[in-house]
Amino acid sequence: MKSRVDKVAVSVSLLLLMGWGSCTDPFIIRSIDIERLLVVEATLTDEMKRQSVRISNTVGLIDFGQDIESEAEVRIEDDQGNTHAFSFDEGSGTYYSDQPFKALPNVAYVLEINAADGRSYSSIPVHLPPPVEMDRVYPELAAENGGDQIHVLVDASNAGDARYFRYEYEETYKVVLPHPSPFRWEIINYSPFTQSYQIELTPRPLDLACYVSEHSSGIRQTSTFGLGENNIRRFPVRVIDAGDAVIKERYSILVKQYVQTLESYTFYKTLADLGNVESLLSQGQPGYVTGNISGSMADEKVLGYFEASSVSSQRIFFDYKDFELDLPSYFVECEHLISYMIGPELLKRKLEFENFQVFFFEEKPVNGSGPKKIYHISQSECTDCPPSSSTVKPDFWQE
Repeated sequence: MKSRVDKVAVSVSLLLLMGWGSCTDPFIIRSIDIERLLVVEATLTDEMKRQSVRISNTVGLIDFGQDIESEAEVRIEDDQGNTHAFSFDEGSGTYYSDQPFKALPNVAYVLEINAADGRSYSSIPVHLPPPVEMDRVYPELAAENGGDQIHVLVDASNAGDARYFRYEYEETYKVVLPHPSPFRWEIINYSPFTQSYQIELTPRPLDLACYVSEHSSGIRQTSTFGLGENNIRRFPVRVIDAGDAVIKERYSILVKQYVQTLESYTFYKTLADLGNVESLLSQGQPGYVTGNISGSMADEKVLGYFEASSVSSQRIFFDYKDFELDLPSYFVECEHLISYMIGPELLKRKLEFENFQVFFFEEKPVNGSGPKKIYHISQSECTDCPPSSSTVKPDFWQE
């Protein structure tokens, strides 16, 4: 329902060699030709779940989509003698561990990958950083850039040695359709000579509301290094314009805080500095950033990082009424067109070529004539739930 900025392929034009001894080490940058690099995105957490690993290859500027590695052998081994095997899920393009498990303190973990073409890759051992719980996640109204905004902020008290943090979120919002449609339509008995036709309507379940979930993109990090206190205060995770339709009915956001090491923090920060890359698996890559994964061949480059991270999460709910804001407009300006007012030619074009839907049907006299079939139509965004949404209320939902 909500417009998003399309991911843009970024020219692979830089070579970044980074030393991990200090976050202030100089970068050596030179131009390189576009080459095919393995891309790995893997964060092992202390959550009991099926852990995930995403693997692909870089693509060129004129290519589209993702070059997913779907036939690799993937496993995580620890220094306690345990091996966790992963299997590829076609639907998500992601490898998931065959069994749920979680990262444990004082245990070293290594990611191993054997690609289908015989290439093999291995990470350096990583350890789980100490956990840090978020004190609270809260929304706050602010006036910025000439208008009102809602800032979703994080506070976290840290009594330990953790200094580096990364954030992700999943937002879920309720959508009440302005013109829900109980029909499916079909043009029948069309005559190209007379331009006449009939519309056949088939009943279908009426969806009054949808629940849309979207994951965050981009890299959100903060550090307490160099601050007077080792606490996080008012870190903005999400900024929502006061007129955004996501808060029109009911809005929920689940914020996740990842505790990072200096090395993983620096890796992600470098990616962000190179162009605010939305994902390691975006269409194109900004360049080569050395991580902690290497190939069996000494000169082979791998773009990616394997990290172990302690995670905490909180979910909150709100809507525009909580801030005494004006009711936001719907996602699009919904048209309400009536067949006898626009004529059969425009009606047919709207249905067939502009993805309009019939949301109401009646028969009644028009302008003193006998009963006529009258169709009320509107855009699909105003009549149907989007394919990525669900009409089932989530288990966590609170009105």
